[in-house]
Amino acid sequence: MGSYESVFDTTEQPQPLTIEKLFAFLQEHFHEYHEPNNLYSVLPIIYRCLQRNKNDTKGTIDVGGPLLELLRQRKDNEDDFEIAIQITYQVLCTIFELDTQVFKLNGEMILFLTELTPTIQRKQLITKTVLCIQYYLKNFDEDYLIVKEVWNIVKQRASASMILIIADFEILVQMIDLLRESEHDIFNGPYFLATTKHLLNSDDRFERKCGRWLLKRSVHWLTNQISVAWMPKVNESVEISWLIYMTILESLEEEQTHLILPSLHNLNELRNSGTIQDDWLEILYSRLLKHSNVLVKRWAIEYFMSIFTSNDLSTEVLKQVLEISNSNYFYNRENYFLHCDHFAHFLSKISQLFYTLFGDINWQSVPMYTWLKCLNDQTKMNNAEPTYESLIQIASRVRALRNYNIREKAIDMMNKCFANELEKMSLKKYINFVEALYNPTDIFSQYDLLFNKPLDADLWEPETSFSERLLLILCSNVKELETALFSLLKFLQAIPKEQHGFLSFISFYIKDASKHTHIFLELYDLNLETLDTSDLSHVIDDFTKKLVWDTSNERQRVQAFYAAVTYYLNHFPKEACVKFEKTSAIVLNSSDLPPCTLSLFSTLINSAVHVNRWIIDQLIDQLQTVKGECIIQKIFWEIMVYINKNNDKGILEIYGEKLIANYPKCHLLYMSSIQMSNLLKMFDKNLLLSGNFVNGDPRIEAVFQYYEFGNQPDEAILRFLWLVALNAHGDKSYIKFLLDCHKECTKKKPRYYEHSREHRSKFRIACGIYILYEKLKGDDNILDEIWKILLNENNQPDVAFIYEHIVGYFEQRFEILLAYLQKMPALTASQQITVAVITNHFCLRDELLQLEQLKEIIQNLLPFVMGSNFQTRLYCQLILWNIMTKYNAIFNSDNQMHALMQQLMQAIMLATNGNVDEHLKDVRLIPLRKSANDDFYFLKVITYVTCVPFDELYLGREMIVFEDAKLFEQCKVNFLKKYNKKRANTSEIEDEHKKSNVNNSIQRKMNPVNNILTETDLITYSSANPASNMYVVASLIDKLPNLGGIARTCEVLGIKNFVINSKMHIEKPDFKNLSMTAEKTLNIAEVQPKDLTLFLLMKQLQGYKIIGAEQTCTSESFHTFKFPQKCVLLLGHEKDGIPASLLGLLDYIVEIPQSGNVRSLNVHVTAALFMWEYCKQHILSQAIN
Repeated sequence: MGSYESVFDTTEQPQPLTIEKLFAFLQEHFHEYHEPNNLYSVLPIIYRCLQRNKNDTKGTIDVGGPLLELLRQRKDNEDDFEIAIQITYQVLCTIFELDTQVFKLNGEMILFLTELTPTIQRKQLITKTVLCIQYYLKNFDEDYLIVKEVWNIVKQRASASMILIIADFEILVQMIDLLRESEHDIFNGPYFLATTKHLLNSDDRFERKCGRWLLKRSVHWLTNQISVAWMPKVNESVEISWLIYMTILESLEEEQTHLILPSLHNLNELRNSGTIQDDWLEILYSRLLKHSNVLVKRWAIEYFMSIFTSNDLSTEVLKQVLEISNSNYFYNRENYFLHCDHFAHFLSKISQLFYTLFGDINWQSVPMYTWLKCLNDQTKMNNAEPTYESLIQIASRVRALRNYNIREKAIDMMNKCFANELEKMSLKKYINFVEALYNPTDIFSQYDLLFNKPLDADLWEPETSFSERLLLILCSNVKELETALFSLLKFLQAIPKEQHGFLSFISFYIKDASKHTHIFLELYDLNLETLDTSDLSHVIDDFTKKLVWDTSNERQRVQAFYAAVTYYLNHFPKEACVKFEKTSAIVLNSSDLPPCTLSLFSTLINSAVHVNRWIIDQLIDQLQTVKGECIIQKIFWEIMVYINKNNDKGILEIYGEKLIANYPKCHLLYMSSIQMSNLLKMFDKNLLLSGNFVNGDPRIEAVFQYYEFGNQPDEAILRFLWLVALNAHGDKSYIKFLLDCHKECTKKKPRYYEHSREHRSKFRIACGIYILYEKLKGDDNILDEIWKILLNENNQPDVAFIYEHIVGYFEQRFEILLAYLQKMPALTASQQITVAVITNHFCLRDELLQLEQLKEIIQNLLPFVMGSNFQTRLYCQLILWNIMTKYNAIFNSDNQMHALMQQLMQAIMLATNGNVDEHLKDVRLIPLRKSANDDFYFLKVITYVTCVPFDELYLGREMIVFEDAKLFEQCKVNFLKKYNKKRANTSEIEDEHKKSNVNNSIQRKMNPVNNILTETDLITYSSANPASNMYVVASLIDKLPNLGGIARTCEVLGIKNFVINSKMHIEKPDFKNLSMTAEKTLNIAEVQPKDLTLFLLMKQLQGYKIIGAEQTCTSESFHTFKFPQKCVLLLGHEKDGIPASLLGLLDYIVEIPQSGNVRSLNVHVTAALFMWEYCKQHILSQAIN
């Protein structure tokens, strides 16, 4: 609500003399009030008319009747009704200011507005209506009769759960104190409690604010000794508990971690106090679990899983805990992974409710596998068994997992975790479970459990059916199905033939099915012996005739075809090879062949006498219809074997490139299948500088598979093969190619982030150059290029370390090294460290230096031992220590040099506080010579210590098998500390805030009382309003941040009138960033600097005093100045202050006393001090009175 002083001169407009004429006038001109300025101009007319009637009439004046009639006439149109509400509000405010005894208002009007509220659509209009209701009840309903009637109306339209309707939330908020006065038991009422709890747990921010306000009022009355049934007897601990409760609720409305986590440490104290009932605590738990901040979520999931068991939580909270755990963020092996100990505690007690809710969650792959694994690890004692319905629902969630590899492991976990329940299931139920759990592409292995289910007459369920889906699932693992052939046939014989369904086809997928021809003759009247000399088309016809029991069913015919093809390829390979092209035509022209059938066909390629290009083309195209990755790889491999057998260069180019383009996942197989000499040709610049960069959830899943299952990414193995090929066949021309790639990458993006595309490309290039230079050596031009890379570029540590090693160990030119050492004073700190590290490698390699060379090196390094940069100083000290340690025998030959070195080593020991050995555990300072039996030893160390991503490069053995494993582990720890990286698998939140009680200082934003309402433009004209009696004039100020800050200060302190030189400023970002929406509630006027003189003179004529904030010889002191109630504060320009032309218009010139040396305060700070002093002297003093 703001206040308004009309910009129009209303004295020249016709002034109605009576109330009847006033409302007739309003009705006549009502259509004009849709224009805001016209509406604002009529408010003073209403005020003066009521004032005149109050002075001229001795009896009572009926205003309620005409006002109610106005509202009734305008209720059907919300735009009209909004104008009527504004007029009503002006009338109510004017009557209260003038005399409530003279004017007669009708309570029926308030009841009408209350009943009308639910029909209003616009939220802001509801707020305006509620304000009118509240204003009337507060100021005119002395006996609380209307309050009670309003409350009864509100309760009557509440829901069956006693929660008020949305439109009545604000009525309750505004009426709560009045209801407390009229109904002392309001806080114990079911409507109040149900509505407050609903609001606190709402997803709407405004509704939660209303709920917190209602709760605050309850606690306020609690502290004032008013009996509240749902709160224990008043004492200090109870009051503190509820203050903690409200503090946590308010902090959860923030987004910044540092404003939330400190208050959460009091949650355990609150829970253990026993003063807050469980239903109120569940609201708090719910709000905590719904928070969007990931660190808050992390704190919450750890808290609930370490404090509670799944059996301790209510249905809603348990469901929210499961939902919040369904995020890959909590299972990232490269960052944060939720510790298994939390799961162990949480799952120590499990109810059937847990399984029911677990099946309701739409799980992601990693979270679900983790939960199933932890469930499997838990003892089943004292835990409830899941219901059959729950198992089916959980199985369907597993089937829906998108990641094939994780889904396969999750299926295994399901079979292990619920083995007892599966064993007890009937055949029908188990089949339903299998179909719920498996996709046709998933590997089924529980054949013994399925085929050994009891089939006695008493247990056989006639409605049991064997669907096509079940057939596809059972055929997913033919090799294991073959081991269960005897059980399968026994199973089929025990089932009535008419009940076989699609299971009739399963036996023909098994390789040894022909050994049991008598069973098939008995079951299906199918004589397999007559098919020995038949071709594939005849076999298909015979299978269709004997096995299809419903000729109109197309799916039966398709499955009969698949069974025939599979049986034929299994049992007649030699004949099939003779008729290879005819057989291929039938097979490859079929769509959606089962993976096992495609796999069988692929084996014919090697045994065939002739495989033409048509067949290869068909096979490549057929790969697109295959969903099983293992089958794709099988066929891919067979194609590549054939291509390698055929030495035709054209075939390699045509099919190699086609396979690489269409099936990027098969890069590894392609690289493995071709000769190493051809590998470098295929590994072109695009593959080197790009690659499969996975981020987000797919990356977390890939990392999880790597650490949990040991799945090595194909791309990492591919790059290893490339390095092997480089080591075997690379030459100097390829080094130059790699250096050109590096330059191209640097040109595109000189600076880059860790693990970015540029970083990975440069790392691959560096690895390649190291492998080649290790083998070739001796090219000084290449070394010069690497020197330039090290000193002119900002590369990531792992890239720089590789190049430092190359130069340090292979640079033979002492004069070049000495030249760079002599240039060190002109280099940056990072460049100095690079030269020093290269010097360290140069000195520690196998070739020994001469004493004179060592003296020159030491002479150039000594000045930096006490240099200003810490890192440079430390590295130089450690490098000198390494040199003195290795060349101690040489220094002993020179007594003077020996004494100097001993003193220097003592000084270094003191400078490092005796931690030299610890500081030397730095991979940049350790001589990493080539291993005799491992060409990749150095790269293994670098990738391990610098934490190169798992999917970048696979180099075989882990570091733990090395002799220096402990040394490199410590190097890794030191590296992570130095480069400020978080250790993987960290399970604790880094908490800078100690656990505290409610009396500790906790930062939180203030929530003003007026903020409980939705913002409205409802205003009132008044003859006296302290907030409108001060104008802040900032027309001389240019900088938008200053204007925005002053506007925000005006709004916070309740000063409504703000003058600037252009209203366009308020739409600019620099203003809005500081104003924080303050401009929406201020009365902002535009007065340009050239018009300031006229504006100030007009204000003086209206009775305002002009105050200037300026330093002059006659300025009054700020701390003793008494502000006039009606005043204009004129602020000067940031640099030039108030112009001399305006100083003469000032009634008062005030300055703030200073004790420092700076000339003046910032204009925003000055304005804030002046406004606060005015607020303290007038606005706050009147509010207190």
